[in-house]
Parts: sequence; C-alpha cells; structure tokens
Amino acid sequence: MEFKQLKYFVKIAELGNMTRASEVLCIAQPALSQQIANLEAEFGTRLLDRGVYGARLTSPGEVLYGYAKSLLRQQEDVRQAVSQEALHPTGRTAIGIPGSTGKMLAEPLLREILANGAILLEIVERPSAELVDLVAAGKLDIAVTVDAQPRRGAQITPLFTEALYAVLPQAAAGERQALKLRELADSPLILPSAPSTIRQRVDAALLQKRLKYRLVSEISATDMLIRLVAADLGWTVLPWSALSDEVSRQTRIATLPISGYRLDREISLCVSDVLPLSRAAEVVRATVIAIVGRLLASGAWKGTQALPGSPLTARPPAPRSSAADAPAADSPSAHPS
Repeated sequence: MEFKQLKYFVKIAELGNMTRASEVLCIAQPALSQQIANLEAEFGTRLLDRGVYGARLTSPGEVLYGYAKSLLRQQEDVRQAVSQEALHPTGRTAIGIPGSTGKMLAEPLLREILANGAILLEIVERPSAELVDLVAAGKLDIAVTVDAQPRRGAQITPLFTEALYAVLPQAAAGERQALKLRELADSPLILPSAPSTIRQRVDAALLQKRLKYRLVSEISATDMLIRLVAADLGWTVLPWSALSDEVSRQTRIATLPISGYRLDREISLCVSDVLPLSRAAEVVRATVIAIVGRLLASGAWKGTQALPGSPLTARPPAPRSSAADAPAADSPSAHPS
C-alpha cells in the first residue's frame, strides 16, 4: 500500500467518478484503474462499486476511506513539520567557548539565535584544551578553540589568527606606540596561570629570543589580572578579544602591539568527526562563522587575520592589524581571559 494509492482512492471516493478523478489527478484513467485494482488486491476485497452512475464506496471502502483521510493528513503534517524544521530548526545545541573569545562571540551569537529560530543554545565556558575533549566525547556539539591540537574524535577547522598585546599601566606607556619583546621581558610580569595558551605563547617567544623575564605573579582569573595591572603591580599579555570590553571603560591601562615579533594564537572551530551535527547545530556553526567574518571584516576584532582555506576566506579578508590600528598608548585598556 502506497500513499499515492490512498490519495487516488480518496479522490475517486470524493468525486464519485473515475473519469473526473483521473482529470483532477492528471493521470490516465487506465493507470488510475490499475492502481485501485492493486489496492483492492492487497486488501482482498472490493473497495469501489463501479457503474454507469460512477463509483461508490463499498462497506470495506468506507472503512478504508476514514483511515486513508487520517493517514494523508498525517503525511501532510509530517511534510510541513520537516520543512519548517529545515527553515527554522529547533532543539538544543551546546557550544563551548573559551572565556576571552566568548567576550566577542557570546552576545551576538545568542542574539542571532534568539532572533532567527527556536534553538535552545547552551554556552559552556572552559579552557580550550578541555573543549576539544568535550567535543570528542560527544558532550558538546561545537567548540571554538585556541591553538587546538589534533585529537581522535574531533575535527578541527582553523579560522584565523589573533595577535597578543602588551597590557601595562597607563603611566608606564608614555608616548610609546608599540612595545619590543625585550621591554616586556625587562618589566615585572603578571601572567595567566598554566595551563594557558597565552602563557605558552609568551614563554615560547621569550625562550626563542633567549630573554629572561621577571614573573611577579600568576593569576588564573582574568578580572583580577586586569585589576592588578591597573594597580601598577605589573604588566601582562592578552588578546584583543579579552580586552575589548574594557577598552572603553578602563582609563588606567594601555594596550600596545608587540613589535619585532608577532605573538599570536590560532582560533578554530571544532566538531565531532564521528557524530553528525543536527540541523540546529549546523545553524549555530554557520552563525558563528558569519559573526566572526563580520567582526574581522569590520575591524572590530583587532589583531586578526583570516587563515587561507578557512570558511572565512569566502568573505572580505580582514586586514592584518598593525601598530596604526591597534589601540594607542593613551587609549584605555582592558580585560583578559
């Protein structure tokens, strides 16, 4: 029994005439008669009495008519539900975002998801290394990761690089427009506690240049780190994503690009390489890429450069930030993560 056979049967029953039904259904009458014959053969009984006055339902035909109408209505409901889900997906999607990156992405992402569908978005903040493991374990659908390493069970798609800036007390910045790595090493440093991709990058850069540095404190909380720098207790290194919230509010901190050595980190998208994304998760992933593309293209996310082959390259490339477009020494500064 096929839905098209039920559709043909119902139309004949409603019109009471095989010829008229074939015209409405745009099917030749012999073919229509054959479909009804097949249906009657399957049920082992006559469903229609055909005569000079048309076609009338038999007693078994009346029973089938009621069920056929219900099944056809359900079929249409299913079709509409699937189409609606494709256009406006529903369901729960969990995305992991590191703290600093979340300062740029969390608000616009949730705003767009709320405006365009009925997806329940769960945002999980964890260190990047943990996020990759959570995706591989199937506990997160998507993760935005920093300097992610290949791992079984996770598919990592590099998006862009993000420069790290020197963050120092306003009075110490003076008229500087940039800061050399040696000047950073000669200053008292307050750095994120390990494990931290920022800490790893700073340690590697200073080691490569064979520069010893003076570490006065390790801080795991971004807000506390910023407060200590603002209190003139040391300098630190942070990405723009960690600083953007504070630049417009903080007057005791300056942010400067590091000249002569590009300190940066790589931002990627991570999904499972085994579990397929739901339609809702696909929408969230596409929305993240679109938001990042706009932030980079507009220059709102400073110090960034889209990587060749990333999904962002389909959009206008974001220019690589220089000292000219980095926050000036007399501009307020910012917040880590």
